This record gives sequence, C-alpha cells and structure tokens, in this order.
Amino acid sequence: MFCPKCGKEISDDSRFCEICGTPIQQTAPASQPIAPGTAPQPAAVPAAAPASGILAHIKTIGISAKVAVILALVAFFMPFVTISCNYNDKEEDIVTYSAMDMITMDSYDASDAESAYSSAQEDKEFGGKFNLWITGAFAAGVASIVLVLRNKKTVPVVLDGVGALLVILTGASFDSFYGLDELNYIESHLQSGFYFMLLMFLAAGVLQYLYEKHGPGSPVPTGTVPVPPPPAQIPQQQPPQAPPQETQQSE
Repeated sequence: MFCPKCGKEISDDSRFCEICGTPIQQTAPASQPIAPGTAPQPAAVPAAAPASGILAHIKTIGISAKVAVILALVAFFMPFVTISCNYNDKEEDIVTYSAMDMITMDSYDASDAESAYSSAQEDKEFGGKFNLWITGAFAAGVASIVLVLRNKKTVPVVLDGVGALLVILTGASFDSFYGLDELNYIESHLQSGFYFMLLMFLAAGVLQYLYEKHGPGSPVPTGTVPVPPPPAQIPQQQPPQAPPQETQQSE
C-alpha cells in the first residue's frame, strides 16, 4: 500500500502515513460484480436428508392401513364363537356363529336334535337377540374405511380403536348376553374370527396413526430444512442506444 500524497510504501492497516502524516482512508474490499440479467443468488441451504426408516415406507404403511380395515370387515363373516354341549362326558359342538349372525339376530333351535344337547334337556333355543357391541364394531369399521378413502385424519384412528374395544366386549360378554351362563352343560369358545378381527382393528389403528404422523401433509420434522426453489432468472435488458448523429455537410 502506498501513500496517495508522498507515494511512500506504508503498511496496509495504517491510518496515517508514517512519512508525511496524511490520513489514510480504508476502503472495504470490493464485492464480486453480478453479471447483467442474473438475480442475486441466495445463501446455500443444506438439502434435506434422504428419507429413511418409517419415512421410506410411508406409502406402503398407508396402503396396509386400508387393507387391515377391509380384512377386519371380512372377519365378520368368519367363525366368531362356537357353542358346545358337554353332557355325560360327551362334548359336542352345537352351532358356530359368525359376527354377522349376531348382527342379523340369527337363532338356533335344537328341539328335534338327537344329541347331547337335547339329552341335557336345556333350553332348546338361544340367540336371536340384537347385539349392540358387535353391531357397533361393524359400523366403526365401515366408517373408518370410508373416511380413510376420503383422506380424513384422526377420526379413522379413533374408530379403529373403538372397533377393537367393542370386539373385546362382545367376546367377554357373550355368555351373559345370551344367557348361556345359566345353562348347566353349555359352553362357548371364541374362534378364529374373533382373534383375526381384533388383530386387524389394532393393526389398522397403529398403521393409520403412523401414516398420519409421517405421511403427506404431516409437520416437517425438527432439524429438516426444506430446499428453496431456484431463483427466477431476470430477463437481460439491452441498454438504450443513442440515436445516430446527423453530420452537417459544409457547403
């Protein structure tokens, strides 16, 4: 660096010339010029990390949640409970009910049956009562799949949980609800339809919860920076040209 007055070399951080005492004005380093027609580039933003773990399979989780609710409804047509008679050391299955049989109030009459059940001289008919618990579970499953297909949130998770709870109540109260606990030789045994239905309702609720928490429209996880869109290019404008000057011809 040189003094602008006397021309002597001085240090770059000097405020006065050591020879002539002239004040030295420090200038800021010149910024890099921007090319015409180009918008200023924003500061670099780190890109979001690739999806991993649950996020990598979020679409599969959403589809699995829908399939689980449908399978829970299919389970209503599977064997739910079997009623058997155990008389004189002879055990015999009398009838097997599905959940849909309980919804439609199907009853069983064994007045003419030659079996251990008729030999026990118990009541010849049971069933035929409207079961509110299992009907509510079926309604919850139907409402859940409808809302899931319409991309509704939160409510399907609650409905799946309600459906699972009502299935448990149906199985736990079956004997007392139909009066089988008052019959001496009658027993009920829960079948595959009960366990499969309960499992599918629970699976649907968990999968739907994960899908809503991590799927499309969910809040951006902490620490993830969204990538901004590229800056728009400003069209380059040509500088105005001066009109041509007319030359005067001398006579």
